[in-house]
Amino acid sequence: MRIPIVTKLFISLFVTSVLLVTGMAFLVSHSFKTGFQNYLNQQEEKQVVELASDIAEYYSNEYGWRILRDRPEIWEEMFADPNRPLPPHQQAPIPEFGRFEPPPQGHQRPIPEFGRFEPSPQGPQRPGQGPFPPPQGDSGMPEELSPLSHRIYLADEQRNWIVGAAPQLQKKATSELLNVPIKVNSKTVGWLVLEQKSLLSGPLVAQFYEQQQSNLFWIIGLAGLASLIVALFLVRYFLAPLKRLKQGANALSEGDYDFSFGSLSNDEFGELSDSFQSLSRSLKKQKESREQWLVDISHELRTPIAVLRSELEAIQDGIRKPEEQRINSMHHQVMGLRRLVDDLYLLSKTDSGVYQMDVQQLDISVLTQRVIHQFESRVIEKGLGIELIKPDHAVFIKGDEKTLEQLYVNLLENSLRYTDAPGQILISIIELENNLILRVEDSSPSVSEKHLPNLFRRLYRVDKSRSRQYGGSGLGLSICRNIVIMHGGNILARPSALGGLMIEIRLIRE
Repeated sequence: MRIPIVTKLFISLFVTSVLLVTGMAFLVSHSFKTGFQNYLNQQEEKQVVELASDIAEYYSNEYGWRILRDRPEIWEEMFADPNRPLPPHQQAPIPEFGRFEPPPQGHQRPIPEFGRFEPSPQGPQRPGQGPFPPPQGDSGMPEELSPLSHRIYLADEQRNWIVGAAPQLQKKATSELLNVPIKVNSKTVGWLVLEQKSLLSGPLVAQFYEQQQSNLFWIIGLAGLASLIVALFLVRYFLAPLKRLKQGANALSEGDYDFSFGSLSNDEFGELSDSFQSLSRSLKKQKESREQWLVDISHELRTPIAVLRSELEAIQDGIRKPEEQRINSMHHQVMGLRRLVDDLYLLSKTDSGVYQMDVQQLDISVLTQRVIHQFESRVIEKGLGIELIKPDHAVFIKGDEKTLEQLYVNLLENSLRYTDAPGQILISIIELENNLILRVEDSSPSVSEKHLPNLFRRLYRVDKSRSRQYGGSGLGLSICRNIVIMHGGNILARPSALGGLMIEIRLIRE
């Protein structure tokens, strides 16, 4: 089943947004449950540390914590309301939690004499002995709201209970104990032990958490709806240029190269649009070139065929006799057609890149001399001179011998065809470190500089009538360009110092 890219992007953006919002919401919920309890525990720890420094004033080196053990109301008053009046029997203000003040410097808090305390009904007990104190009157309060006084007790240095909340007989999974040392003169004389919850729990917490979960679902729903709308808008916005590109691609496939893509956006879609527009111009140019090429080829073939037809029909009608002159004229036209067909075949193979080259190491000097020898009689017959300038030693290059020979043949044919007598043809072989330069130049007439860049175009002629007069097909230099490109080189045309045209070829030696 075909799924449009619009649908794929929309689903991807929507699902990603919903997952992110859902994950964030659950992380916030979990962080609230753990982080809030940690915050409460830290605040309680600060209070207990302050209480430990203040409660140390009740410690006696002689009696230890006896005053707090025998008078638990002192402990209770530490957690009482600061504005609550002291009991009538209290002889001196008892420091309250958070309001303890140490005695003046150099003084020690007076410790009541041992005999002033009423003995315990159970008799004297050692620290840590005896039953735990009974639960406080408000012990029925929900666990998550238990005040500090219901979860803290004082223990001596051996961690035996002295006063305060009853110690845990078994450790709870949802709570942990905070032990804060009480020090006098840098010596630990007791401990304040506080039971703290490690995680919020209880009926009220469960009710609050359910309310948060309900709010969470609403948040997820609203966020999902917002993500749906935003994703739909973004997908339409970002993929809108694709519709225009699709229209342009369809137009190009139908041969409409005048389609304008316009400026879609200033991003990758814009760059792609520019590339499509450039492709459209290139295809249009190739189409026009192909059409012109077909027109030119038809014209080139029409001329010799028309001459042959007229000659043959004249002989058939008895107007002319099959004389040797007529036969030679027809043979000349046939050979011209053959050369044109051969050139077209070679050009098509080199253009398409299917020509199989036989690359081997060869001496370019020997190849050049062989081609010159083939043209020597024709050059002399036309009243021209030919000269070769080359190094004294062999000049080796890797290449295809057949196509390089065709390269020289086409260049010499061009010079021989268009150089006026008396004239000169000069061939040069120049060695460089990594390159080899081949030059073929001739004497007048020259070619105007405005025509030089077009000489390697197919069927391009500076003077069409003059070119046909000398038998040129207009494909020779195009074939030369393809051969040079096949060998990884470059070719250019420029005026010659001899007064004519110079073709310079630069080839890579390896």
